[in-house]
Amino acid sequence: MDDLRKILEGMLTPARLERIATALEARLGALRVVTENLRNTHNMNAVLRTCEAFGVQHLHVVEGEKDFSINRKITKGSHKWIDLHRHVSIGDCARELKAEGFSLYAAMLGRGAVPLDEIPLEKPVAIILGNERTGVSEEAVSHCDGFYTIPMHGFVQSFNISVAAAISIYSLSSRMRKERPDHGALSPEERARVLGAWLPKTAPYAKKISRVLAESKNSL
Repeated sequence: MDDLRKILEGMLTPARLERIATALEARLGALRVVTENLRNTHNMNAVLRTCEAFGVQHLHVVEGEKDFSINRKITKGSHKWIDLHRHVSIGDCARELKAEGFSLYAAMLGRGAVPLDEIPLEKPVAIILGNERTGVSEEAVSHCDGFYTIPMHGFVQSFNISVAAAISIYSLSSRMRKERPDHGALSPEERARVLGAWLPKTAPYAKKISRVLAESKNSL
């Protein structure tokens, strides 16, 4: 892997390497986004693109009646740069995140929900965004550590799911970088893993080079 990395880095311009380093430095590992049974593929792809834009490395998708499919016209390539985790149930997703030390906060009214900017950041946080029609499921609620709302000052009481996601991710990612920069960033091991995944996607002929290296090692 080190040999491949050196070769691929040597094929990229200094400007491209700097862009990769800047994006990697800003990546957040302590903030994750969970979508539960979204019906509208446009919304789902928009959430994915928003995650990448604000530096959230991990998106968890609990698939409902149909599997989530990437729409490249909406993601604009952003799907290449984040880790997409697919789950068959919110319970499996929640247990996995809890095991990794995450607090779970669902976007919903009532149940003692706090304003978005009051979600505590002492621990890694995963936010759950529910179905466009039915919201967050009772099963999801049973796994949550808390709930949050986005303060509004008009007559309506809800946003489109992709808008709610954008506001939530922007607010939490900004706070995390400002209040807990070391806590929120990727670990050195995670950075190395992500860089190893990114380089083959940005360097020309990466697959062919990787195959040639593997064949040369096998022939020794």
